[in-house]
Amino acid sequence: MTLDFNSSGRLSNYYKISKIYGIMNEMLEKLLKILNDALKIVFVGIGEEKLADDGVGPYVISELLHFSNEKFLFINAGIDPMSRIDEVVNFQASHLILIDTCTLNKPPGTVAIIERENIKDSVAISTHTIPIQVIVDLLINKLPNLKVFMIGIVPKSLVGFTELNLYKEDEYSLEERSENEDLPFFEFNLTPTIQKVADQIIDIIKEIIQKI
Repeated sequence: MTLDFNSSGRLSNYYKISKIYGIMNEMLEKLLKILNDALKIVFVGIGEEKLADDGVGPYVISELLHFSNEKFLFINAGIDPMSRIDEVVNFQASHLILIDTCTLNKPPGTVAIIERENIKDSVAISTHTIPIQVIVDLLINKLPNLKVFMIGIVPKSLVGFTELNLYKEDEYSLEERSENEDLPFFEFNLTPTIQKVADQIIDIIKEIIQKI
């Protein structure tokens, strides 16, 4: 399932908003259907926060960390999701939703809900220490009934930062950053296109938390 957030420049602003709303509602309904029988759900953001849009997964998770509870767990895995496998297993997740950039032949900002068997072909972009499919296979070995999906976002830019600033510098001390591995270290630098999509995904996940 592929959801395209891009609209023709000739469309009226009203039609653009209506189209985006329809797409977001479709994505919400698809995720609600996927998670209909979920007992425990883990969302994992993957990517390099220092490489523009590659940080979209960690960005989404960073805005949702405080929603973790006995049914939902939010993990910012950065470029090393392998190191977080035990947390998913110990949580006894029934469903795992990965959030990462993907390589679809679609415009930047396109979002796709990718089923487990298609993840390998859709995530050729890799700043990860180990391929995602390998990590998914390891998790399935430990949790045979785990259902895995990915929210994949087509990036616009993967350019590295020219200037690095601390994430929410005035809110967190260096000690807090070192003690909480889910906190991003650097401020995100998403392109406006991907920022807009990421904020929409955050809203969708918040709605899922309320409905499930």
